[in-house]
Amino acid sequence: MTHLTLQAVTKRFNAAYAVDSVDLSVPDGKLVCFLGPSGCGKTTLLRMIAGLETPSSGSINFAGRNITHLPANQRDFGMVFQSLALFPHMTVAQNVAYPLKLRKTAKDAQARRVAELLELIQLPHMANRPVTQLSGGQRQRVAIARAIASQPKLLLLDEPLSALDAKLREAMQVEIRLLQQRLGITTIMVTHDQREAMTMADEIVVMEKGRIAQVGKPLDIYRDPVSEFVADFIGLGNILPVTYDGAGAVSLPGGRRIAVAQPARVPSSSSDIRLLIRPEDVCVKLASDNAGQNRLAGTVTFIRDVGASLEATIDCTGFTLTAATTPRETPGLTLGMPVLAELPPHACKLIAARAAH
Repeated sequence: MTHLTLQAVTKRFNAAYAVDSVDLSVPDGKLVCFLGPSGCGKTTLLRMIAGLETPSSGSINFAGRNITHLPANQRDFGMVFQSLALFPHMTVAQNVAYPLKLRKTAKDAQARRVAELLELIQLPHMANRPVTQLSGGQRQRVAIARAIASQPKLLLLDEPLSALDAKLREAMQVEIRLLQQRLGITTIMVTHDQREAMTMADEIVVMEKGRIAQVGKPLDIYRDPVSEFVADFIGLGNILPVTYDGAGAVSLPGGRRIAVAQPARVPSSSSDIRLLIRPEDVCVKLASDNAGQNRLAGTVTFIRDVGASLEATIDCTGFTLTAATTPRETPGLTLGMPVLAELPPHACKLIAARAAH
């Protein structure tokens, strides 16, 4: 059974559409990320699910019940805000117990549940410490424990890691994901960080200007984006304007033709097509190798060497390519070196160009 369904959900602020006719099904027990740039409508959509905003039109159904106009405090959802919103005058245990206190849960049941949750977030020794004395990651865990204290049916996370430094943020991504899997709680998380979405989500909902651009598993969206917007937003990519000949090949800027694997989706107009190839799929060969199908002559103009990996920019006359490689795969790569960039046909995807604004 699908836990949460949205049908034609729209939110207008005066004449502006923050969310525009969104249809979505969120399956039970999964972690779904709403991903997109600032202003794309992802937080507004989450707030409507939480009951903090009312849709202008459309319906929200949860477990077979229409909750579109149900007040937030009757939805039985847990929520963690970007600011965490912990009570600074309370201890860790008091913060976690707060939702149970509101529900008038018996004192002994409160104590048992708080002890259980502090074990779950690995902070039992911090129970009586004021939250102001905790680190960012510890506060984050307390906010999640408080959100799940009353065993909500749905957990909503609004950019919960944005205030953390990069290393702690990556550690917390794994912690939250493991916690969510252990509890089996259906979770929706808002983020603008594609790495975070790729790390944590069972399913990603990519949003663009209030609409859903694509829904799918992280690797499916990365490998098979439906448009230039999605391809550009999810990971690094070489995106080139091309003309498709209808017979398995495209013409690059400058007229060079290369073969592509039979595309699943080719836009109807050949002027609306882009070629996508991810940097890790571009094979860098020495210029002395035989030129062959899909091998483009170029010159290395920039190298980013971070030890375990290399990122090379290759000028192919008329356009540039970025290739991700390793020192072992391409030993002796230097600036100004002539090379051949090989684009394997199976890795060349044809996608719809970004709509003109």
